[in-house]
Amino acid sequence: MDMQWMKRIDRFAGWPLCGLLRAHAAFAAPVLHPLPEAPRIGVIKFWGMGSLVLAAPAFSALRRALPKAEITLLSLEPNRRIAELMGLADRLRLLELPPGPAGVAAAITAYFRDLPDLGLDAVVDLEYLSRFSAIVSYLTKAQERVGFHSWDLWRGNLLTARRAFNPYWHITDNFVNLAHALAGDRAVPAPADEAPTFNVSPEDEAGAEKKLAEAGIAAGEPFIAVNANASTMALARRWPEENFVGLLDRIAAEGLPRAALTGSPEEAPHVERVRAATKNPERVAMLAGRLNLPELICALRRASLLVTNDSGPLHLAGALGVPTVSFFGPETPALFGPRGGRHTVLYRGIDCSPCISIYNAKTVRCMRGRPECLTGITVEEAFAAVKRTLEAA
Repeated sequence: MDMQWMKRIDRFAGWPLCGLLRAHAAFAAPVLHPLPEAPRIGVIKFWGMGSLVLAAPAFSALRRALPKAEITLLSLEPNRRIAELMGLADRLRLLELPPGPAGVAAAITAYFRDLPDLGLDAVVDLEYLSRFSAIVSYLTKAQERVGFHSWDLWRGNLLTARRAFNPYWHITDNFVNLAHALAGDRAVPAPADEAPTFNVSPEDEAGAEKKLAEAGIAAGEPFIAVNANASTMALARRWPEENFVGLLDRIAAEGLPRAALTGSPEEAPHVERVRAATKNPERVAMLAGRLNLPELICALRRASLLVTNDSGPLHLAGALGVPTVSFFGPETPALFGPRGGRHTVLYRGIDCSPCISIYNAKTVRCMRGRPECLTGITVEEAFAAVKRTLEAA
């Protein structure tokens, strides 16, 4: 289903549904008891593959504090593979949204109906301020429900424990704060070297090498991965096509390692348009639409550098320890930027940036008519950052 439609449904249908459930909660307020030694915990995160990568430390925090807990991830079907590769949960309860409004309504109704059967003792809602996730949280009938709260975006007051979403903290710290809110005095600090892991197989690595070779990148040859895409959550996060074309031309002209364009099958036409517009398309490897997720992880691990918009591959590369050069504008890198010293974030920080936030459902309304926060980042700036990062690696 189109992301913009999902936002509208959450906004307009979410209000009355939250109101009805709030009225029900007023007459059925649970009596809270301490969590059992081996609780069943649901973690809600529906949107964003990259968000699940950034949420991995919150799952680890729950494991450290409650080692006997059984964790169930409540998410969308497209997130199955990343959840399995990271080993985030013991169980998955995934919602598959078929095409067409009637099919979507039927799928959501069935999903709601089956939630109590999970037998959850507690729920941690990692969605920022989604009414849909608040409804899911309440319908599980879990006695403890932890999530983000804002006075400015009403979600029915359906939580039993509320925490502020702090826009001055990195998103990972906000997620971990929710896990600690549930764990209470059992919360355990994270190890200093904690990083998510990806359970890819030798077959995945071989598949990635085969497809890299088919694209013209020999075994052991260094290359620069380039992601010119951003998810449909906010397509306005993309650095302009013509800028990517200019950067690819500079990379080829200056004799840097070959560039390889990545992307999903749905993004492949956009990526191919970028590649075809370069002066020497044969110098640009085309991987978009050819790698599955485990193979993408293996390919990124092999890359010397990832150049990317603010999107899921950026967070994969950050978790893999791959250096990055990334473009931010509508969104703030303070919340979603990569952490560590091997990353360069290009962000102008003009007066209207960032313009999307959790409070407007990540909806871009550019007051200037064109995203100067991104168009103002020049090819020369990007090329200089690429060169510096390669030299420092």
